[in-house]
Amino acid sequence: MSSWVIGIDLGGTKIELGLVNPDNEIVARHRIPTLPKQGVKSVVKRIHQSVKKLEKFLPVDAKLEGLGICSPGPVDHETGTLLDPPNLAGLHNAPLRDLLQQTLGIPVALEHDAKAAALGEYHYGIGQDANSMVYIVVGTGVGAAIINNGELLRGQHNSAGEIGHITLDEQGEQCSCGRVGCVETFLSGPWLEKRYHQLVAHNDITIHDVTARDVSQLAMSGDPCAQQVMIQAGEALGKAVSMTTMMLNIDLFVIGGSVAKAGDLIIEPARRKLDDHTYGSVGCGVKIVASDLDTDGPILGCAWLARNLPEIDIIVETKTPSFTLSESERKTLEDTEGIVFDIQRFSLHDGPGIRTNVFLKGCALRCKWCSNPESQSPQPQLMLSAKKCIRCGQHEDACQDNWSSFVQNDETISKYSPRTQTCPTEAVRWIGERRRAGDVFEEIRRDIPFYGDSGGLTLTGGEPTFQPRMAEALARLAKAENIPVAMETAGHTRWKIFDRLLPYLDLILYDVKHIDPFKHKQHTDISNDLILANLNKLAENSAPVRVRVPLIPGFNTCDVDMHIIAQHLVTINGLEKSVGLLPYHTFGHAKYRALSRDYEWTDQSTLADDEISQCTKIFESYGFSVTIGS
Repeated sequence: MSSWVIGIDLGGTKIELGLVNPDNEIVARHRIPTLPKQGVKSVVKRIHQSVKKLEKFLPVDAKLEGLGICSPGPVDHETGTLLDPPNLAGLHNAPLRDLLQQTLGIPVALEHDAKAAALGEYHYGIGQDANSMVYIVVGTGVGAAIINNGELLRGQHNSAGEIGHITLDEQGEQCSCGRVGCVETFLSGPWLEKRYHQLVAHNDITIHDVTARDVSQLAMSGDPCAQQVMIQAGEALGKAVSMTTMMLNIDLFVIGGSVAKAGDLIIEPARRKLDDHTYGSVGCGVKIVASDLDTDGPILGCAWLARNLPEIDIIVETKTPSFTLSESERKTLEDTEGIVFDIQRFSLHDGPGIRTNVFLKGCALRCKWCSNPESQSPQPQLMLSAKKCIRCGQHEDACQDNWSSFVQNDETISKYSPRTQTCPTEAVRWIGERRRAGDVFEEIRRDIPFYGDSGGLTLTGGEPTFQPRMAEALARLAKAENIPVAMETAGHTRWKIFDRLLPYLDLILYDVKHIDPFKHKQHTDISNDLILANLNKLAENSAPVRVRVPLIPGFNTCDVDMHIIAQHLVTINGLEKSVGLLPYHTFGHAKYRALSRDYEWTDQSTLADDEISQCTKIFESYGFSVTIGS
């Protein structure tokens, strides 16, 4: 489609805008700083101002037909939302596409930066004659895009190609994503600078501030430290290319982005590494080449996207969801399957009134104090509860005496699985069963007479969003019967999942364990960036959220930590000023033994009443109403 469009490359430090004419030429440019910590509204406002400046270059009889914008990933291109790009903290879960459409009044496409640059290279650059190619963009971060037989390979969640966070060195330095030794820590611009400074400091050389561009120029002029840094970067690139070509069997790798301007300083070490990490006949035809579009690639790719947008309504009215189900919808929902490990009826916890709690298996967090360790794995597990064993004598080969050393493997599962059907005390039992949502809902329906005005269904676990299809099926079936639905969550999930579930949730019990990302990851194995970003987004959407804070001695119950959590929560606009405090307990010890796992929080005791009272007073001092327990 011939039209005037704008392409925008949104990076970690700067935003590049280009006005593209019908002949695919960039006729005017503008650059502004990103400043992501100022928030999405600030970014949209400054992009709007820049677009107005570029519109002055339009011919008299022309107008803008569309806009394409790309960003570091991960990006949800379908909903037009930035998810949690490591280098764009402050823009997590930002609905960038919709905000730009509403502000500019023209259709907007949002895409991952590497994918947009790949489209530019494929349609207008060095990839024009290729059937398939991989584009690797190296700048503030490292990303990649895969085009196979002319089509972008997206993956299930549009994250195919995130090679920047493949681990190359498990003993390496910590990356911005929270892991260690990623490709990005060897290859991206900020890390070239950092590694150069580290190397010259080790050699007792005094230098002034040096940028990534300076490092490549120093390497070309013979600086041995700069050359070593560039060789390490190139070898990291070579390893990433090797892994990718062994998986995909694609021969053309195009390197773009600011760091790629180093050319052969990066590319030659990468080429040399191919033979070390690829099988002969697979790697022999691989070509690693520099982009011939330079920084124009992302802008031209975004222009291509803007020209290939489907026709859409720019302003979409929000509609109240219908809970009525057709026969085909009901059957689809009832046939949805998931792994359920318990259904707790007549519960007085985890929501108001009398509840039916459905426990779904699977959780990404590994909290060291977890009271439901059987909920963590998404798969069914055998549990051997030694205290329940009465030595029934049903089996010639008796159950082992020391069950704490029980190891689940093919041999032991084959031996003990049949005994789950005959064990009189359920000392041997399976935890987790694959069930149809329709069958589970029949159990829920039996409790309707007890719900009264406030009771209902609570989805819990584990983490219900770990099984999003099952959670949605149960919630929708319940709402079709006018059953209120609550959900417990730790918040570590894609926003798309929350967005699908929100219309069917009357209450979200949202656990906030800590604000400090280091402490959170140290004791749960997961960073809290996504958790806190999702909480902000839920509050912005006026979701029915009630925050709960588990009180874990040795982790978050000191006065300083309580103040930090309360201070953070009180700043979230739209969040209900009510919090539930959940005191630590040790009820899960026996479960760890039954799963042959060590309980890691043995050095901590339960909280005294005065300690719980002190935590309560701290939250109340910030204006929160506080309840104890769930």
